[in-house]
Parts: sequence; C-alpha cells; structure tokens
Amino acid sequence: MKNIQPLSLFSGRFWRLGLLVFSSGAMVMALELVASRILIPVFGSTTYTWGSLIGVILAGLSLGYYLGGKIADKNPKFQKICSIVFSAGLYTIFIPFIAPSVLGFSISVLPESQYTPLLATFVLLIFPTTLLGFVSPYSIKLATHTLKRVGNISGNLYSLSTIGSILGTFLTVFVLIPTIAVREIIFAIGITLMITSVIGLKAPPKIVTVVVIVLLFVPWSSTVVGLTPHIGESIYEKETPYSHLDVIDFGKKRTLFLNGMPHSTMNLDDPSELVMDYTQYFHLVRIFNSDFEKVLFIGGGGFSGPKNFLSTYPNILVDVVEIDSDVIDAAKKYFVVNDDPRLRIFNEDARNFLSQTNEKYDLIILDAYATSYVPFHLLTTEYFQILDSRLQPRGIVISNLLGSLVGETSDLFRAAYKTMDEIFPTLYVFPTKHAIGNTQNLMLVATKIEKQIEKDELFQLATEKGLMNLLDDFGEDHIYNEKIKTDDVPLLTDQFSPVESLLNPVTSQPYTKEGFGFSSTESEVGFSESTMVTIGVLLVVVMFWPFYLNRIWKKDNS
Repeated sequence: MKNIQPLSLFSGRFWRLGLLVFSSGAMVMALELVASRILIPVFGSTTYTWGSLIGVILAGLSLGYYLGGKIADKNPKFQKICSIVFSAGLYTIFIPFIAPSVLGFSISVLPESQYTPLLATFVLLIFPTTLLGFVSPYSIKLATHTLKRVGNISGNLYSLSTIGSILGTFLTVFVLIPTIAVREIIFAIGITLMITSVIGLKAPPKIVTVVVIVLLFVPWSSTVVGLTPHIGESIYEKETPYSHLDVIDFGKKRTLFLNGMPHSTMNLDDPSELVMDYTQYFHLVRIFNSDFEKVLFIGGGGFSGPKNFLSTYPNILVDVVEIDSDVIDAAKKYFVVNDDPRLRIFNEDARNFLSQTNEKYDLIILDAYATSYVPFHLLTTEYFQILDSRLQPRGIVISNLLGSLVGETSDLFRAAYKTMDEIFPTLYVFPTKHAIGNTQNLMLVATKIEKQIEKDELFQLATEKGLMNLLDDFGEDHIYNEKIKTDDVPLLTDQFSPVESLLNPVTSQPYTKEGFGFSSTESEVGFSESTMVTIGVLLVVVMFWPFYLNRIWKKDNS
C-alpha cells in the first residue's frame, strides 16, 4: 500500500491550492462590486439592486459549496478543480457582451417590479459564482488526508480565501473602478481566473488563455463601446467613486450622464441656456421674492442652473454643493463652468455642508434627486429642519422631484410633500406638464411666509414679474391648486425613509429623454466588425471547452 505523506503548509501542493483559493475569493468580490456598475445605471442604486446583488452572490457560493463538497468525495483531483475555475473565468469574459441583452430581457419580462434587478443579477452572475463556490470545499478535500489536521488545513485555506476577498474588495474599490473602464475590469477578472487555473491544466487551456488575452487586449481589437448605450458622440467617460460618468454630444446638445441617466444638457451655442424644461422652473423664485441675493444649489451636475442664474441675475451670489469631485471637474472642462467671483463650489455631501455652515440663503434649489436614486438622508424631516434653519426670513426652497400628482407613481412626491409640510408653513406645487397623472418633473416650492397665496394671485404675480419670458409655455394649468392626499404615504424621517419602495413605480419603467438612456427596446448593442470577429472566436473557444472539460473528468474518473 502506498504511503500518503501529510500535506505541509510549506509544500508546493498546498500553495498551489492556496493560490487557487486566494484568487477565487478575490475575484468573487471584485465581480460583485464591478457588476454593480452594470446594474445601477438601469435599476438605480437602491436596496433592491444591492440586495439582489449580495443575495445572488451568496446563493451562488452556497450552491457551489454544496456541490463542490459533494463531488469532492468522488476521486478528487487538482486538475478537476482547475477546470472548474477556468470555466468560471471563460464565462466571466462574456459578461460585457451579454449584459445589455440580459438587462433588456429582464425589463421586458418584469417591466414593473422590484424583482427586475434580481432576475438580471441572477442570469448574469449565478453561474460563475456557483463555480467559484466549488473551490473551498474541494481544496480542503485535496489538502486533507487525515482527520487529525483537517481543522488546521481548512482554517488556513478559508483564511486565504477571506484575505483574497478583502484584497479584491479594496483593490476594486480604491484602484480599479476609479481608473479602469468596467468592461476591462471584468475582462481582467476572467483572465485572472483562467491564468490561475492553468497551473493545474495541460497545454490546450494555456493556448486558449493566450488567444483570449490577445483577442481582448491587443490595440486592434475593439470591444463593446459601453454597457449602457447612448445616442451620440462620446466626449468623456469615467468611473467616479459614486457613478459612471459620460459626456455625450448629440447635434448641438451636450449631455452629462450619471449611471446612464441624463443629469444636465447644454446648448453648445449658448452654454447658459436652460435646455431641460424643468430647470426653467427654478425661476419660480421671482413670484415669491424677486429681490433674492444669495442662492444655494444642492447638486451640481453640468451646472446648468448656476450658470443661467449668474447670467440672468448680475447681482446675486451662487453657492453649489456637489458630492462628486469628478462631476465638478467634468463640468469645468466640458460644460463651460468658468472661474467667477460670484460662484463658490463646495465638494461635500449636502447635509454635512448645511449642518456645518453658518450661511443664510434667500433661495435653496434641491436638484440632487436622480431618476433612479434618491438619497434618503436628503428627504427627511430632520434634513428639512436643517434647510429651514439656513433660510433668510423670506427664504424659499425649490425642490425638483420625478413622479405624478395622482396614481401609483405619486407615492414619492406625496411623501416628500407630507414631510416638507411638517416643517414649512406654505407649500406650492408646479407641474411641468399638463397631464397630472403622468410621470413628470414636479416642482415643490416651500416658503417661510405664513400666508398662502391663492392660484389667481400666483399667476398674476408670475405675469407681473416677467416669468413668462423665462419659462416656455407657462400657464395657469402649471399651478396645482388641489389638495394633496397624504394619509396613505409615510412621513419620512431619519429612522424611517423607505424611498426605494416609493420610487420604484417610477423607476421600474426605464427612463428615456430625447433619445437618451436605456430602455427595454434597446436590448442589443451594435458591435463593430472587429468586435464581431472577437465574439465569433470566443464562441468557438466556448464550444470547444465542454468537450475538453468532459475529457478531463472522464479520464480522472476512470
């Protein structure tokens, strides 16, 4: 009978297993984090999206642990687990190519559901995470020959896996996402898994790995232009700490996209013009206080509002609070935001800024709420109390929210109205479109003035203050005078602010504006000829691999 030597922690065989375990742990976390940059532009940075992502990863790993432990008891071989990891890497490199179709399919199958991101995440990630879940139990089986040392061996391998996960997390968050495009990171994850696994495989997988690297990374091989398609010419693209940022030119318009959604549009011939209709409603301040002097914009984007106000009102001072420094840099470089003694820009979280400043403002404009994401801490009674304390006695707050006045898409707006009504003595609602049941930009104006102004007087003041010259097609039907129903929506507080569930009826229908954005009909991305060649060769590799995989497992089981 052949003697089996116990596996030393310093043996080459242990460290080959350790390398496989370490890299698998690192790549799982990297894949989870970078996948968020695929999902958030379409589904928003909500608890549904993050819950789906974390849940699917855990489900895949759990299933992998179970299946890996089961097959590890049947003639375990190092070559077998390497072939599993190689399969996970091979699938991963296809994610950037299939993601648009998967997202479009998920939206068409579940067009109005909080489960849509769950479906998309499951289709994209369940297969590779399950395969990577095989690694830990299978490696423990390979590394353990006696029960005497099983605790020590398993502890060391799980420790290596966890250290890999920690490194993968920090490397992805602090280095990769801020500096490299999402698709290249995903390709790198797949290639890393393939390279790590070939230490236990023979020549054919090594040749395949080299071919895949050449196809994906040589300069002549173009790949997918973007995971979220835009119409127009891409001027600038960057992964910021908070979102994926694009600057797109389409005709005479330049648009800033954050996570695939348009946030600011500029007329290239007239940079200070307010192109998006809702931004013109910032001038509603003239109805209530035409002598305002100090303005705060919460949310910078492409700085459309601040530029227009500085151009329209020569005697005012404007402060802008924007949390993302990369957005500020892009605005300065691509949206004609020049140095101006009347403009101050603060790179801070809005609530922190308001809590610490002693400044008092005549007008505060809230434009930090995105189509797919609303920061919950900027929509609570505690936050509005801080806002109230930073207003002059005749101060005004103008808040832009997406929703409708009635119906299932009205919940977020009505909850915001109910919350602001707790703090401010007077509230006014200005729909930007005529249809009250349609999803649209709704301007909610709060003042510290005790007396409520009636609709007829509001319209008369708008006419006298020259508001018609600043707002296109403004009429009496843009002043909503009916009672807002709030008894069936929550009061939003720091302890309870379920904005994701309130926002979901709006964001479950993909947002498009003037040809921009992602919709269920855009489930395919156009590829260049060289990309089609790349995909074709990769598909040949994929068709070859199951036959080789079958050969490995049959040979080792015989």
